[in-house]
Amino acid sequence: MKTLAQRRRNVVDSTKRARRVIKASINKVRQRWTKPNRLKHSTPSVQVYEIRPRPDKHGFDLISDAMPYSPLWYRGPNAIREAIAHAKVISRSHDAVIRVYDDAGNVVETLEQFLSVPMVQKRH
Repeated sequence: MKTLAQRRRNVVDSTKRARRVIKASINKVRQRWTKPNRLKHSTPSVQVYEIRPRPDKHGFDLISDAMPYSPLWYRGPNAIREAIAHAKVISRSHDAVIRVYDDAGNVVETLEQFLSVPMVQKRH
């Protein structure tokens, strides 16, 4: 059977251990909250769309990594206009750059679409 002094020592040891555990968990929480948040300071990605003439000279291709099916083929007298409109619709919730190329691979036109994020103000 344990003596009264041994029981008190066990209680004191348990209390010290509990303090150390609580202190360690508080320190971990502080470390986690003080770490820089990479997503908080990252720049939003810009989607790039390219409109290039097809190699077979029958229309234009809309090319982008942001689209699940790429390239899309446009033909007819309004092919470039339709490709630009489609790229604008796809990227309506993202920042985007649309580049139109000629047969030689030179940029003919560049369209930029950058969204401005409205500031939300609290009303009291």
